[in-house]
Amino acid sequence: MSRVLVLIVAVSLLAGLQVGCSGSGGYEAAATAAADATAAPTLSITAKDLKFDKKALVMPPNQSVIIELRNEDGGALHNVAIYTDGSAKNVIFRGELFGGVRTVSYRFTTPAAGVYYFRCDAHPNMNGAFITK
Repeated sequence: MSRVLVLIVAVSLLAGLQVGCSGSGGYEAAATAAADATAAPTLSITAKDLKFDKKALVMPPNQSVIIELRNEDGGALHNVAIYTDGSAKNVIFRGELFGGVRTVSYRFTTPAAGVYYFRCDAHPNMNGAFITK
């Protein structure tokens, strides 16, 4: 693939993320964009200006993992919660909400391989795809 074509595809995906991830169903676009990402047993994510710095988290399936959440919004509560889908009705994992500028580590066991939904429960517009592969 030529570099120009790769650049066009990347820009198109990022534009889709900007539009698609604003609502509860936009996590599918983030999953598509992260399809080639490598799964890691420990990930860091930052909450700043009521936004996450990542739209997709990729982790191995059926393993004990750690998500480190850095809250840089001193006056806002944040957490990471993972659900089966964008309806946020079926909880897979829910980290405790916390405030202040600090980092909290959440340890849990990931679900089977698939595409799931993550968000901050205090700010549902902060969301993305949680992928196990």
